[in-house]
Amino acid sequence: MRTFDFDLKSLQVFVIAAQTGSMTETAKRLGLTQSSVSQTLSMLENNLKIELLDRSMRPLGLTIAGRYFFDQSSHLLSQAEQTQKVFTQGTFEQLHLVRIAMVDSLATSLGKPLIEVVKKRTENWSLTTGRSHMHADALVSRQVDIIISDDALEDCDDLCRYPILSEPFVLVAPLNFGWEHGKLHSISDIERLLQRLDFVRYTNDSLIGTSIERYLRRVGIEPAMRLQLDNTFAVLSMVASGLGWTITTPLCLYQSGIPLEQVSCQPLPADDGFNRRLTLVTRRHELSELAEQMAADSCQIMSQSFLPELEKDLPWLVSAIDIG
Repeated sequence: MRTFDFDLKSLQVFVIAAQTGSMTETAKRLGLTQSSVSQTLSMLENNLKIELLDRSMRPLGLTIAGRYFFDQSSHLLSQAEQTQKVFTQGTFEQLHLVRIAMVDSLATSLGKPLIEVVKKRTENWSLTTGRSHMHADALVSRQVDIIISDDALEDCDDLCRYPILSEPFVLVAPLNFGWEHGKLHSISDIERLLQRLDFVRYTNDSLIGTSIERYLRRVGIEPAMRLQLDNTFAVLSMVASGLGWTITTPLCLYQSGIPLEQVSCQPLPADDGFNRRLTLVTRRHELSELAEQMAADSCQIMSQSFLPELEKDLPWLVSAIDIG
């Protein structure tokens, strides 16, 4: 790790000198001698190899670099003051900040009830969505604390993993598509479907997209690269409008908001365990029982909200879904 050309004390001297425009006043406020203040500021500029103060002005002014450094220094000092306050006054009976990242389909269906759980156990929190690989990188680099993702980071050590959901991929076609035998029976049916309609794919920078592409290659289907969209709502809107067909999961269907009576949902013919698995992953020994409680609550919410909807609209899928 690199060393820095400044410390908090020198930042404090610089910020007060910039605010007061006077080394004498700065020394008075900090209980230092004027020569000590002058030496600190000169050393700071030497270390940074740039002038921060315009000493030709009275009171002291800031150079262009000095204005930028003043803003950054003020922010760093504010953060340091807040950290000091937490350690001085905090009892650490609650977590002070929990940062969560999850796939879009879960954020839509579970976001609000999960945040209610987090609020009870932490003073502050944040929730983001996005690509699974970005979540994985963010957890490993300590930019987030908990992820719920289809990437369980199996190759990483010192992580705790809590299974949330296993769901099969399904084929979704326009409602009025006429299957030869009334429904999808075989890979040959998908080949005939492809002759009539384009395949609407997820972008290949998403884990769900790459998983679907691997499945298609495995069963020998090679759709033309025409329609490639970056979210489930857009993908299923294309299908519902009759422009094409796709492969997705029940939770993505549920999350999209597209009425299921507008599309035809079919089980994939090659039943080889082609499932999406969502897992809550966190660093070991850091969040007390919060991660375990979130995983349990996620499973409960799935059972109480997601499965009943699925039972109503696509009952043949319920037995293929495992929660927890």
